Amino acid sequence: MKRNLKYIAGALTAYVIILILLTIVESGAEGATIRTIWDAIWYSVVTLTTVGYGDLSPVTGIGRVLGIVLALCSLGVLSAIISVFLRLIGEQFLPMAKLRAGRGKHWYVFNCAGRDAVTLARQLDRKDGLLVFLADESEAKGTEPGAVYTSADVRSLKDLKDGDGGITMFLMKDDPWENYCEGLEAASMKIESYCMSDMMVGDVPDGMSLFGKAECLGRWYWQYHPLVSGEKCVVLIGCGRYGAAVLERALLTNVLTPGRTAEYHVFEDEAGFRAMHTELVRALEGSDPDDDKLVFHGEKWYESVDLLRRADRIILCRDDDASNLDVYEKLSTWFAIRDNVHVRLSKKMPGVNSFGEGEKILTGEYVMKGALNKQAVLMHGIYSKGSGNPVPWEKLGYFFRQSNIAAADHLLVKIRFLLEDDTITNITPENCRAAYEVYAKTRESMGEIYQKIEHRRWMHFYLLYNWVYSEKRDNEKRRHPLLLPYEKLAPEEKRKDAYAWEMLGELYG
Repeated sequence: MKRNLKYIAGALTAYVIILILLTIVESGAEGATIRTIWDAIWYSVVTLTTVGYGDLSPVTGIGRVLGIVLALCSLGVLSAIISVFLRLIGEQFLPMAKLRAGRGKHWYVFNCAGRDAVTLARQLDRKDGLLVFLADESEAKGTEPGAVYTSADVRSLKDLKDGDGGITMFLMKDDPWENYCEGLEAASMKIESYCMSDMMVGDVPDGMSLFGKAECLGRWYWQYHPLVSGEKCVVLIGCGRYGAAVLERALLTNVLTPGRTAEYHVFEDEAGFRAMHTELVRALEGSDPDDDKLVFHGEKWYESVDLLRRADRIILCRDDDASNLDVYEKLSTWFAIRDNVHVRLSKKMPGVNSFGEGEKILTGEYVMKGALNKQAVLMHGIYSKGSGNPVPWEKLGYFFRQSNIAAADHLLVKIRFLLEDDTITNITPENCRAAYEVYAKTRESMGEIYQKIEHRRWMHFYLLYNWVYSEKRDNEKRRHPLLLPYEKLAPEEKRKDAYAWEMLGELYG
């Protein structure tokens, strides 16, 4: 709208200047017919519209030059006026009319119409909702039928919508900082918002949630491609933005029985995972046979052929699709390794065991995390029952919320373990009920094993954030007295590790 107004203002200014000059040079000339500004306006109108009655015409040389300018500009000026008029109708009046007509629906508002935004919009469950993109339809990466494209701002939408349902906003521009700032603005207006940003902010306002595309990928991958019985050696080639997320989720969720561990071999640590998570890397260097093993390789991946041949799974997770396909081609061509290779690609490719397509990871389930957050809140509630100084969920900081979310992420692994079925990919009332029944029957005989698994999972999470052992707890300095092997815990502390298993009963209830 502002751009259109600038165009109109510029054209009007030039038009007025020409009229004034035409009046000045013609009014005093002998035989002149253009003597006043109104004569000049009439002459300009009939010239611009190409009517040309001939009752008024310039007689001076300069006047005729100005007349030529008006004549030459007639088609362009008319086209510009019509174009601006149509744009105003298309970008302002029609969208606002659609919004007014849909005030009774829930609005899903996107701050852009890029590929990721359109992909998520298509995956949302919006039976009675209205999609709104704050962008020009011509800029959209794949338009959606029935969606509204408008240049209006969030505050205008809020004023129009107030009192007639809700707004959910998705902030998905390429710049994460811009998304975060717009999210703060939305939060100040009490608008529920989901901000695509890899920033780890501790004090996020109520109603605002952060998510990352890489985070969604890591969670999706291990949910639908879990480690199955017999898989022990995993090779990860490419540990950048996406690879680091896959590795992090593996170390937090693939925590199985003490006798069933995995070794992860990482090539190309571009994200600096090893340097940023020194405590976890140190704990998983291989000295504990009952824990996972994490090895970072400085050599090129093709210099470790023996490792590649014995690997149960190879994950190609460079940030660039073409690079992943290049490695896949070399593995299959020169080493005949292809069956156990998982390739991260933005789009599915025939004949390649790929993962990471946008329509799978950018869904309401992974972006809004409704079920996961609900489980995390329940998890926190169960744990708080045994605490002498419980903290409400709303007052938890970023780290402790993530701690509960990580515990909720592991519930699916617990269900697989209890039901002895690695193919389960979703938590349902049925498998949750069945898993809890197994747990209830075996907690007396298997209680120590269950608690060991949970304590090891908990240790991985704290070590990921570089907490260290100390006899006295200090949250500011990240020190904790329970960062010990399970066998060294006091009996009452061991029993606390059962709370995550009891969560299955809460879900079932």
